[in-house]
Amino acid sequence: MGVTTVRWPSILISLAIAGAAYAADPVAPEKKNEPAKPAVAADTAKVAAPEAPKDPKDVQDKLLKLTTLEQAFVRADQDRKILAQFIVQEQNKLAKATTDADKDKIKKDMEEAQKKFQTISIAMEIVFGIGNRRDYEYNDVKSVVYLRVGSVEECFARTVRVRETLKKFVIDQKALKDAEKDKTKQEEIDKKVQNATKQYQVVAAALQVVFGVTPLRNYEYNPQNSTLYLKASDNEIEKLKAEVAKLQEEQAAKKTDALFPAAKPAADVKAPAKTDKPADKK
Repeated sequence: MGVTTVRWPSILISLAIAGAAYAADPVAPEKKNEPAKPAVAADTAKVAAPEAPKDPKDVQDKLLKLTTLEQAFVRADQDRKILAQFIVQEQNKLAKATTDADKDKIKKDMEEAQKKFQTISIAMEIVFGIGNRRDYEYNDVKSVVYLRVGSVEECFARTVRVRETLKKFVIDQKALKDAEKDKTKQEEIDKKVQNATKQYQVVAAALQVVFGVTPLRNYEYNPQNSTLYLKASDNEIEKLKAEVAKLQEEQAAKKTDALFPAAKPAADVKAPAKTDKPADKK
């Protein structure tokens, strides 16, 4: 089996490094309670079923709305634009700063913003232009050539397919290595696995940055409303509701304090000090 090498700039690997939540190996165990999957061909593999949760309320069989695909795209695009504006503002502030302390703080803030901007820009490039896919459309009315990347749904589906294809490629190649006796060929397979694993990490990181999905969780997509749902358990949903309620209470308390600040106690009025000296008589 072959796999098409996606020729991205070397800087794209930084996106995979940023996504430290991903397993270094796409076939590594995805959950703590799941055994590692053996690297053998799918038709001969006998993977042990994951251990069932002891608490029925830990079963992830509830659908929790994550986001619509359009909302995910708009949010990512807005974040990218806001970061770009912030970087420009910080550059202007740096030029006017007079103290070393101010300059150091501005540089630190700007560096963090530049990293985030780079990460989200790369993620959007991968999702909406993955594999150097370039289709063009000519508008004869405006005499303009447009780059076609497809709908958000098409881009999402394409990126997920690439991720799963890379995962399958790594599994199949590891199976070939196990069956291969020649050391030179084993080393060649190792190089293919390493390359595909890096690409897998990059694609997985891009999907999380734009759509908030990771290989560690299960999702369900409803094409009728273009909405992604996270498969969650009752315990997770209850915990989330409690966190939301706590946050709402804190926000309500802050709003109340802002509107009706607590009255400060009046300062104690001290009586004039007593003296044994008689008052002066005029």
